[in-house]
Amino acid sequence: MNRIKTLAVLLALLAPLPLGATLNAMAAPAATDAPAGPTASFQGTFPLTVEAGDYDLVYLVLDFAPGAGIPLHYHGGPALVVGMEGELTLHPKDGDAHMLMPGDVVNEKALVQHTMTNLSQANTRIMAVILLPKGADVTTVVDTATQIPGPTVAYQGTYPLPGVAAGDYDLVNLVLDFAPGAEIPLHYHGGPALVIGKNGVLTLRPDGGMEHTVTPGMVANEKAGAKHVMINTSSADAGIFAGVLLPKGAELTTLVNAAPPVGMPSTGQSADTGWLMLIAASGLLVLAVGAAMRLSYAARKRSDR
Repeated sequence: MNRIKTLAVLLALLAPLPLGATLNAMAAPAATDAPAGPTASFQGTFPLTVEAGDYDLVYLVLDFAPGAGIPLHYHGGPALVVGMEGELTLHPKDGDAHMLMPGDVVNEKALVQHTMTNLSQANTRIMAVILLPKGADVTTVVDTATQIPGPTVAYQGTYPLPGVAAGDYDLVNLVLDFAPGAEIPLHYHGGPALVIGKNGVLTLRPDGGMEHTVTPGMVANEKAGAKHVMINTSSADAGIFAGVLLPKGAELTTLVNAAPPVGMPSTGQSADTGWLMLIAASGLLVLAVGAAMRLSYAARKRSDR
């Protein structure tokens, strides 16, 4: 009779702790309120083979009023151009004219002659990142006889890069927009990044350094591998322009504290609790099965008699 009572108690204890439920509780990831990240509204990439030497990473945002342009010219280094607003007509010296529209990407090799003209009735904006050998001119005008209004420089920044190693790289040009509260948690870039404030106010928190803000037109030069947080703590939208010289195969952005895989507990405490529940349930199950087997054996012996 006592054994039957013991079995009933064990089964009652097991009822609210089914083994499957215990395992599911351990496997379920902890609820998180991960902040939203930024949106890449424009992006382009220019694969390059670079010779060893000293360079300047140059970023330009140019506004072309209707009729404005740059007569036949060339750049001292490879330029990655992305259309942002309006339309711009590009005409290589030895090629056909084509239109640059918002989101379109044009990779201009160093010393290649071409013209750029806004033939429309609306304003045009382009973004250009240039890898310029030290001492070279960004732009050299060949056709000095043609006189037309030039573009206006809306934003500009330069990042000196001494001792760039020879090899293959990607020249990256992108625009990131941060809604209020959006952020990139602690991270680093695989290559040097030239960042310019586009609109709003962003907070930059270097790992182990002093927090500062990035406002429109402000330049922040971020070294490769430098860890930092970028967040929009304001109630208004904010954005940046960024040009990056990325070694081939490197990651543009790497999060330092990546989210744990699904099923991994977020803290050691939840892991300990789950394992304790599993051990308790398993122990009670073993006891219950053992008691049931003993009662069954005793009942068979009584029936044999």
